Amino acid sequence: MLVDLGVESPIDVIPNGVDVHPFQSVEQPVSRQELGFNEDDILLTYMGRVGPEKNLPFLLRAFAGIARTYDSVNLMILGDGPERENLEDRVRVMDMSDRVKFTGMIPYSELPKYMAAADVFVTASVTEVHPLSVIEALASGLPVVGIQSPGVGDTVEDGVTGLLAPEEDLAVFTAKISRIITDAELREEMSQKAKDVSINYSIENTTQTMIDYYQKLYLEYSGKKSNLFQRLTRPFRRTKV
Repeated sequence: MLVDLGVESPIDVIPNGVDVHPFQSVEQPVSRQELGFNEDDILLTYMGRVGPEKNLPFLLRAFAGIARTYDSVNLMILGDGPERENLEDRVRVMDMSDRVKFTGMIPYSELPKYMAAADVFVTASVTEVHPLSVIEALASGLPVVGIQSPGVGDTVEDGVTGLLAPEEDLAVFTAKISRIITDAELREEMSQKAKDVSINYSIENTTQTMIDYYQKLYLEYSGKKSNLFQRLTRPFRRTKV
């Protein structure tokens, strides 16, 4: 976007750091039975604000197609927001109340346990800037199925750490979910790559990167300042006779 606006200065992107360790080191996930699901079910999850900007009706429409085709696939929505009641009504009308679980607000310290109970992270949001929930999903070892859009598309590598569909293409989005839930080998492969990639967003790495850049800029500025001083003072230097 900066390039499109005509910015010619060097540009590097340093993401906000995330404490990925709690999501990488869960010893005891939440029991699926406590959530109302079977242990051998495939569990999709969304985590974040339950608001209109998250495009959750689109996600529910896609899941409705999945639920009609696969009996052992369920959806868990972690979080709360102004659209929760409307979405719960929609789920009842779609006759999916036994397949979709709304947890409401979960203490942040408990979220890693819930994420560890899932198999795949799903999001239909197209309004993300720096999707922390997606990074936390990757750290949890969850392949991500999302929409090719700013934020999600910048974080998820299609075919490597997840699968991305074109914006508002319900058929393709549903097909991407279907592919990931039917291919256990692909899920396992993407799960490992997701964990590996999430390290790039760890707060330790991003902080060190930021420090490195500050040091680099300081040294460049110091050098330019020194050269400028030398040029300005050169005419006033005494010449030995």
